[in-house]
Amino acid sequence: MHWVTVHYFLGYSLEDWVAILTIIGFIIAGFRWLGKRSKTAIDNIEHNILGPIYDELSKLNKNMEVSNRQYERANERLQAGDKKFIRHDEQLKDHERRITNLERGSHK
Repeated sequence: MHWVTVHYFLGYSLEDWVAILTIIGFIIAGFRWLGKRSKTAIDNIEHNILGPIYDELSKLNKNMEVSNRQYERANERLQAGDKKFIRHDEQLKDHERRITNLERGSHK
């Protein structure tokens, strides 16, 4: 009979160490696989879902800027129109006052 001496290292036999290293190897391989799959999934989400959303938000932002500029120009025109209206109202009051003065002078 041949006796095989089993060697132990840190309380584990060679067979135990091979099993432990195999399990650790499978776990590392699983994490690498998950990492690659998750990176692919994240890239896919960014490209197919978030990309169009970013594009639409960019268009909306540009449209809001155009709308704000148009609003500012319309507000400036309105203020200019208000100034003209006030000036015409003052001229009208001045004419009415002159007419009233002329009518008073002709009745004397």
